[in-house]
Amino acid sequence: VCLCVLPRACTPLPSACSDIASLHSTGEHGELDLCATGAPGTASSRPLAWTERCRSGSMQSNKRQRREEAVPVPAAVPPPVVANEYTGWRCSREEAVVGVERVDASQMTPQSFFERYVSQRKPVILTGVSEGLREKWTDDYLRRTAGDACVRVEVRPSATSEFGAHSKHTTMRLDQFMDRLVAGEELLYLTTEATRFDAQGRLAVVSSPLTQLLADITLRPSLMGKLVPSAVNTWLGRSAHGSSSGLHHDWHDNLYSLLRGRKRFELYAPCESEKLYPNGCLARVHANGRICYEGSPSRADGADSRDTARVAALDVEVADQELAAAEAAVAAGEKGAKKRRRAAETALDKAMDASLGSDAIAPSGGDEDGDGSDEEGEGEDDGDDGSFCGKDDFEDSDDEASASADEGIDDSVVPPHFSRVDKTRLADFPLYADAVGTHADVQAGEMLYLPAGWWHEVTSWSEGSDEGLKSGTHLALNWWFAPPDTSSFDAPYSHDLWERDYAHWVRGVLPTLNGLT
Repeated sequence: VCLCVLPRACTPLPSACSDIASLHSTGEHGELDLCATGAPGTASSRPLAWTERCRSGSMQSNKRQRREEAVPVPAAVPPPVVANEYTGWRCSREEAVVGVERVDASQMTPQSFFERYVSQRKPVILTGVSEGLREKWTDDYLRRTAGDACVRVEVRPSATSEFGAHSKHTTMRLDQFMDRLVAGEELLYLTTEATRFDAQGRLAVVSSPLTQLLADITLRPSLMGKLVPSAVNTWLGRSAHGSSSGLHHDWHDNLYSLLRGRKRFELYAPCESEKLYPNGCLARVHANGRICYEGSPSRADGADSRDTARVAALDVEVADQELAAAEAAVAAGEKGAKKRRRAAETALDKAMDASLGSDAIAPSGGDEDGDGSDEEGEGEDDGDDGSFCGKDDFEDSDDEASASADEGIDDSVVPPHFSRVDKTRLADFPLYADAVGTHADVQAGEMLYLPAGWWHEVTSWSEGSDEGLKSGTHLALNWWFAPPDTSSFDAPYSHDLWERDYAHWVRGVLPTLNGLT
């Protein structure tokens, strides 16, 4: 159980600490029951009608939630608490009515943008930034350029269901998917989030069909300064009356560019997490908003011990290759080859020393959180060749913990970073009434910057739906960035891990993506 640290930038949450009264060990495999009661040792005055199981750091939920009686708990048992250290921006109730600030992107420099929004962890809408791609990415262009790409598509059970938490998945060609949208299909949604590891062991930075559209995409938008991209995704669907993503948070900073349609983001700061009833067992909210769940710690920049070990191994591999090249140069009698070899030997020794110590790197803040990551075991390699439709590699996403049913992964398991709040049963979620949220209305040709850990429910409408015309589609492109853990524009990360990792990707993976279908 974590020590309770009240949010420094948020109103204290005494109700959260008093309502959640016990954490019982019930199974030999580490199952936990989280029972909602009133204050310890008293009758429950505000019962939380929910009981969940925590298994291996994630909250496993059945398709139907079962209500259970509150269980009295001895006064001696302390309530489970969360280390909520968030220090970033949050809106007041007055600001919540107005909505997210809008600024002209042309008036921002990378440094001013970082200082005013990124370092403050403050969402903002950027206007006038997406005209070029909006004009180029017509349906005809997408069909010509990437129509034969095999894509992974979410399938919701009905027009009133949410995408995301309970969606199934299937695969088809992009042109076939677009045909179904033209025919009026509103139950499908294309998301290009990765579903498998790449050759270097990371979640894919770019997936199909963006692998065929790489020439159109800026991988590191200049406005984001020195933030390191984790992934680039595209989103395509159709909804005349609005489709919802469900309330959830992401693990990375998000730069979301809307190319068609319109979207409303319902937003809550990371310090409101306990009031939003996440499916997972909250353990820690970092100062920058990065959220961790029980059993899956990470640093504030999102790295865990698996990441540090993987990148250290890549460093050793590159240093070893350089030493081999230097020794070949010596053998060939090249000028300066011996000096190059000495430098390569030193670099290899340094990389090997770092590799041996990589597992001991503690999460930022100085505490030893140990192994694991907040992706809840997502992306475990199943050992196959990673192909769909005989062509594409996909990789498990750290923002949507579900994969297609034919991969043997249960789509009914709700990811930990989704909210359990059901707005038709608000009496069962009493803390939700105290959560302070705001909204962002994003139009085509605008971008939304959303820091990591900000909860959001996205409602999407297709182009033309406002005017009563035959609905078209909604289309977006977004970048995810490792969340910065310092307030310095020149050095946004306290470690250089992600910059090294991105350099390895550019050198070893990006060249293989050209022409990938």
